[in-house]
Amino acid sequence: MKIKLKHLKVYTWLFITSIMILISCQDDDLPEVGDLPDLTPPSANFVAIQKEGTNPEEDFKIYFLTNQSVSSTDYQWEIPDGVILLDLDADDDITPTLASENINLEFPGEGTFEVTLTSSDKLGKTSTITKSIEVIEPEKPDVPDPILVNSDFDKLPKSSGSDCTCSAWINKSIGDQGESSSGNGGSDNVVKFDNNEPDHLYQEFAVVPNADYTVEIVTSFKSPTGGSFPSMLELRVLAGSGYTSGYTPTYYTDTVEFPQDDFGYSSISQVEDTANNLLVEIQENPNNDDYITYSYTFNSGDNDSVALFIRGIGGPATGGGGGDFGYNSGDEEIRADSITITAINL
Repeated sequence: MKIKLKHLKVYTWLFITSIMILISCQDDDLPEVGDLPDLTPPSANFVAIQKEGTNPEEDFKIYFLTNQSVSSTDYQWEIPDGVILLDLDADDDITPTLASENINLEFPGEGTFEVTLTSSDKLGKTSTITKSIEVIEPEKPDVPDPILVNSDFDKLPKSSGSDCTCSAWINKSIGDQGESSSGNGGSDNVVKFDNNEPDHLYQEFAVVPNADYTVEIVTSFKSPTGGSFPSMLELRVLAGSGYTSGYTPTYYTDTVEFPQDDFGYSSISQVEDTANNLLVEIQENPNNDDYITYSYTFNSGDNDSVALFIRGIGGPATGGGGGDFGYNSGDEEIRADSITITAINL
């Protein structure tokens, strides 16, 4: 009887031990109290939108990266070297970091760049996505040609005085007006720069900053007289930054609307200031009276407005047959038949 009881105790101990081992093995697989399985794990995603700004040369490099991750509470971005994290919201006191939900990036230029987003939830689950962002500089729109009024020097009305081929080209603060004349197969179709007079042409027009332009002018010189003061024709493109202080240019379309004095450039000292000149070219007498096309180029620099100033020079600074502006044409008459200014678009 004692032997059977001993066997029973052994069997009982083995049974209890087996149950405890079984329970112990299952503990790791049992959820904690109140714990639920992650039925909605995070899914990382984002979209990159290129900025549409007013400065195409720079704005094309800026992208807005908008987070579209699902079931996520925390975020971490990875960006390539050379890419800059931007803060474009001046009213937001929060400084953006690579742990922000959404970010704004400035890329160094054209190219393909990989950006990675890792999103996670509070259960420690993560999701990662990498996208290639192709940065392409948009094509620059063509620079329009400037608008000149009466560029063929037709005999037209002006704000006061008789009709003249110089209409729309007068600034009496810096020279005498040219006169109507005939030439190059027409009548009253050219402007004459009289010998020994300070005759000029002047007109302001709008330009695109930092753009290149070509100026073409068709002129004719009377045959040389052999005198002491051979005539020359001087052409200047004057920067709008040199206009009289406080002056705002107005681009008229009708010759009778153009002022004739007290606007734009108001003195020869302003005209001759090197800082105000974008182009200075001088034509000398070619020793024949043919109408010749001369071509020059200039860059507008920082200006959105410039003035074209043309005058006869070569004569004595004072005296002559006109006003006293510190210059005069020389011994021969000069005629201008037309002026054309075109933008250079490559």
